[in-house]
Amino acid sequence: MAYGIWMRSLHQADACNKVNHLPEPQRCQYVKETADCMDNMYLINYLTWHYCHVDSRNKFNAFWSMLAMTVVATYIFWMMQKSVRAYFCPTLKVLADTFSMNENVAGVTLLTIANGSSDLFTAIAGMLVFSKWGFLMSMAQTLFQQTFVAGLVMLTRPFHVEPGYFLRDFGFLFLNTTFMDFIHKRESGITKLGAIPGALIYLAHVLVAVMDQRLLEARVHQLQKIENSELQAEQLEELMRQADLGVHREKIDRSAARRHGGANRQLLQQFWASIFRFDKDQFRRGSFCVRFYLLIKEPMEMLLRLLVPVVDVEKPDYGWSKLLCCLQFIIAPTYIFFILLKDVSLLGTAAYIMTFYVMLPLGCLIFWRTRTDTTPKFFRFTAILGFISVIFLIFFLTSEVMAMFFTIGTIWHMSQSFVMATAICWGLNAGDLVAGIALARQGFPRMAFAATFSSPVFGTFVNLALPLALETTVRSVANAFPVEEGSFGETVCIFVEVSLVISLMSALTTNFQMRRACGMLLVAYYLFFLAVLVLLETDVIHAYGVDN
Repeated sequence: MAYGIWMRSLHQADACNKVNHLPEPQRCQYVKETADCMDNMYLINYLTWHYCHVDSRNKFNAFWSMLAMTVVATYIFWMMQKSVRAYFCPTLKVLADTFSMNENVAGVTLLTIANGSSDLFTAIAGMLVFSKWGFLMSMAQTLFQQTFVAGLVMLTRPFHVEPGYFLRDFGFLFLNTTFMDFIHKRESGITKLGAIPGALIYLAHVLVAVMDQRLLEARVHQLQKIENSELQAEQLEELMRQADLGVHREKIDRSAARRHGGANRQLLQQFWASIFRFDKDQFRRGSFCVRFYLLIKEPMEMLLRLLVPVVDVEKPDYGWSKLLCCLQFIIAPTYIFFILLKDVSLLGTAAYIMTFYVMLPLGCLIFWRTRTDTTPKFFRFTAILGFISVIFLIFFLTSEVMAMFFTIGTIWHMSQSFVMATAICWGLNAGDLVAGIALARQGFPRMAFAATFSSPVFGTFVNLALPLALETTVRSVANAFPVEEGSFGETVCIFVEVSLVISLMSALTTNFQMRRACGMLLVAYYLFFLAVLVLLETDVIHAYGVDN
């Protein structure tokens, strides 16, 4: 859902925010029948709840309706934080180690694509249609990632970034921003020569990052072959620190000596220990609030452990549980297809039900061929299924947050430009924010920081560059495709360019030590930007490029 459906709905004749101009008795029917309203809801229809079941004429009732949505949004963010910390980060770590990636390359590739996968899926489903709001949305996401997310990563865990990596990533993001700004300011419109290079920037970024790591590995191998000297040893240690992710793999013993009893020995005990990890000691010692917190979070965490396969190579036996693995091979693909194709049927049966029937024999086969006391060789590849599962779980949670933000924006009579630059941007980047903070807390701040440069480039690639390339090469018969930045677009773009200069000066003046002071500066700058947006929305000041 998210961005792709939201963009397509903006092309429709009836916008959902028109509901506030209708008489009270007509509002419920309007939100039920208007495509713009229905397309922006996902599992729960918050618009129907507010306009059909709450007397919005009563300000007290309207207040409690908004408060309830805020509480639900808070709970969803909590679920997202748990999902990312306990499932996304370990799986990402395993995949990066499997593909021999360092933190920077993992941030530019795996983390960026994972965070932007929902946008990619929905954009493809929407046939990559160009929207006049694409520029504003891309710039708003860039500013949020580059200031607020990057700032919170620094506040969570200060770190040192390699100068070459920082300048490379900074250069690609600055090129992406200024190039899009340049082609959107052309009065004659965008031609093929202007659109196609923009679609190649992210691909070039990934290619250069991978080449950098390969050159680094070649340099490490070269130094290892040379006779040792103190200087070479120091240089080798530094280069190996850059090339190594720092993951310690536990050794798996599959010898016959480990096998005791039958293949299903202590099957249920192993399954229950994998699902139920309630901290009884903390519950006994804790206060009433701590006990209440432990009680309400355990059911949610048990559900997440059942839904998302996890392979943690730093744990004994990689966290293997036979019965849990069999169930996850059935459940995970089923709910992935539910999220993707919940309204699609095959031969009169829902697609996700068909997926359940297809995966059931595989789960039975795994149960038949494995043992509780021996981790099978294929189990490490389960990390790929876990990676996909947690991506779609975060996509599902993000879609619900997006629906709530859309509802709140509609109720508050906000302009589309303001909603795009704030609520919709926050909803789209909620997963990036949670993942960045979680990775920094687990000791991978460089990976999270690298993604704050590459994720905006990838977002622009999916939401703006690819649609423009298709419009100029396939769909448009004219020599130039007319575009505009929008009323807020130029203002947000200027803030992005200034924020990039601030990031560069922060790195240069601290010798590339990303300190908490740098993080506070970036977060404060984003809060200042929000204050400016509020002044623009209330017509206290005027946007750049708009006549008084």
